[in-house]
Amino acid sequence: MVHRDLDFRKFTDVYAELNRLVEYGYTKHGNWTLGQICAHLSIFVEGSIEGFKGPPVPWYRRMLAPLFVRWMLKRRRMPAGAKTPKQCLPPAPTADDRRDVRRLKALLQRFEQHAGPLHPSPYGGDASRAVWTEMHLIHCAHHLGYLAPK
Repeated sequence: MVHRDLDFRKFTDVYAELNRLVEYGYTKHGNWTLGQICAHLSIFVEGSIEGFKGPPVPWYRRMLAPLFVRWMLKRRRMPAGAKTPKQCLPPAPTADDRRDVRRLKALLQRFEQHAGPLHPSPYGGDASRAVWTEMHLIHCAHHLGYLAPK
């Protein structure tokens, strides 16, 4: 499986990549379409603002989460092949690329403008705005790296 090594440093980098993928199309080198990736990423961005829905994360994941977050922030990447919890899976392949890109961009802009407290990550615990920002940027780079612009 081919994975592009993306490293987003600001949300405008993510917006530019999303625009490029929508405008020129893409070749899929993973399991998900652009719409599915955006739907998945939206779950985490929205959850950081509004709180996460679904069953609680198992205790052992919560215990290991801070180690994972430190590893991810230090390396600015996520490991490939990690099992995605069911409540974070994207919709069926009928997800709409353009609609889901618009939704993700709107949520990222909302996150940037959000002045209130942020919710803990179910996989990383309490996180500052700076840590949440980096986690979102790294998460976006990880998944969008499986799509190659045409």
